[in-house]
Parts: sequence; C-alpha cells; structure tokens
Amino acid sequence: MSENWLVDLVPAERPRRVVYLFPHAGAGVSAVLALGRALAPDPHPVAIRLPGRESLLDEPPIADLSALAERLSGAIRTHAKGAQIILYGHSSGSVLAYETARALRPETAALLAASAQQAPGTPVRTAAGCWDRPDDEFFAQVVADGYLPAELLDAPDVLEMVAPALRADYRATHQYLTGAAPWTPVASPILTIRATEDQTVADEDIAAWSTLTTSHHATALIAAGHNLLRDRPAELADALRHALP
Repeated sequence: MSENWLVDLVPAERPRRVVYLFPHAGAGVSAVLALGRALAPDPHPVAIRLPGRESLLDEPPIADLSALAERLSGAIRTHAKGAQIILYGHSSGSVLAYETARALRPETAALLAASAQQAPGTPVRTAAGCWDRPDDEFFAQVVADGYLPAELLDAPDVLEMVAPALRADYRATHQYLTGAAPWTPVASPILTIRATEDQTVADEDIAAWSTLTTSHHATALIAAGHNLLRDRPAELADALRHALP
C-alpha cells in the first residue's frame, strides 16, 4: 500500500503543516532523517520511503515516475488530513516532488522546494542507458552525476543492496526528463536551493525552475557540495522555514 511509503519522523497528533521529504535516487528514510529532525516540530516531517529500499527492500522498485507520483499524491492527501502540504526533494527526489505537486491538483502544495537538481525541461546532463551497464561503470557514472557520494564506491555490500532501487530510480528520472510530456507549471511557489560548490548542476538549471510555477520563485544558496542532506541539514531546514508562507 502506498500509505506505507510515508514515514512520520517524529510523533504528532494534529500538525498544522506537514513537509514530505523526497530523498535522492536509491535512498530512503535514513537520507532525510537529519533534515526532518532539524525541521520538527513545525512543519511536521514525513519521509518518503519507496519500494525497493530499507524495510521495503523485498518489494520491486517502481520505474514509472508519473505513476509513482500519482500514487504518492493520493497517499499524501490521505495522510495530511487537511494540514498544509509542503514538498521537498533533494537531487532526483526533486523531480518526483515536482511531478507529485502536479498530481496533487486541484489541491496545491503551500511550497515546492528542490535542491541540487536541474529543472525539468532543461537539457539533461545524465548519461542515457547507464542503468543497464555493469556495476563498476554504472556506479562510477552515478557518482560523477552527483547522485551518490564517492565514498560508497568502497562499500560493495551497500552498493549491492541499493543497486536495484538506484537503477530503477535513475532510469525513471532520466526517462521522465527526456520524455515528450509538457512541463506544466504548478500553482505552488518554488524554492530552489543551490550548493555553491556543487559541480553537477549549473546556475541556469536552477534558475529554470522559475518557469515551472505560476506563483513566485526564490533561490537559496548554501556553502557546500552536492550532498546537502548529509552535510548541511540545519541550513536546509533554515532555508525551508524562511520560504514558508
């Protein structure tokens, strides 16, 4: 059940607003836990845990990003119980957060936040077909694209465990970004967060998120590399809070 994809990171009774945290490709709750704790108690943090990782490791990953977003939007509506909805995604998680915001309509998220990710509709920088390459080639490409920290290349047991979900997420994100579907804007305001030392995303890729909202767009800068969730959760939390209505 897609309701099991949502994990409350702290206890809550009736939160006024809920932030749904979409981790990067292949990742689960552990990737967004520090950010969630930094945000709590308001907004109430909820992690997205998709099939094929952590406690859902035995479930097959879902490689259709649009279908995934459709199911997530329904689960989020049910979970929020009328609370204000905020969506945040890091790296490729930003793409799923954006498509989920589109699927939520006619409801509107109070904020869509994206960090370290090119906007849908910009030239795709990731390599086509790399998800079908041998492990050493695939993981080297994923590290080069910024979707995995380089130190994980020295952890083969971890790589073996995350490989199915990571390959599925990588394929789904690439195919979505290179698809023919129009990139219709959402009514939610958009916050984009750029790490000043991140070499995987260009300034123009971040600025292009402004075309994907009929509301306003703002950008926050954080002095760090690509892996903001790991290295700068407190600064991420501050940027999100500052942008909330």
